[in-house]
Amino acid sequence: MIGVIAVTQVPRLSEIVATKPEASPAATAMPTLSGPAYTQVMVANRNFVSADLRGAQFVHLDLRGKNFRYADAAGAVFAGSLLNGVNLSHADLRGADLRGTCLRGAILTNADLSGADFTGADVTGAVVTPAATAQAIGWASIPAASVCPEG
Repeated sequence: MIGVIAVTQVPRLSEIVATKPEASPAATAMPTLSGPAYTQVMVANRNFVSADLRGAQFVHLDLRGKNFRYADAAGAVFAGSLLNGVNLSHADLRGADLRGTCLRGAILTNADLSGADFTGADVTGAVVTPAATAQAIGWASIPAASVCPEG
């Protein structure tokens, strides 16, 4: 009887005992930044001075003239937003996604732009600490189409 049980359970035991592949250290070491997803209503009449915006999502929003001075916006996503004339001085924008944004006349003096992606952004007239752009991605890229509204 024991022989019959052992023979019928061997396939099942091999499944239970089989080792599972371990996740690679690189896959588990990457932090995921996720913050609140802002809407146009949420940003209306709002000031972001010294705000904790790590990983926040400001996708396709009109943020013209907003004040983000000293904000911690590391890993934030501003893709496709209007940021004309915003004050991002002294802001932490490490790893931020600013692809396809309109940054005409924006103030970025003393902002940390390490790894920030400006691919396709219009940075015409933006005021920036020159050395900071060396750490940014796509700073000098040319937008495929005008990302800034006329007027």
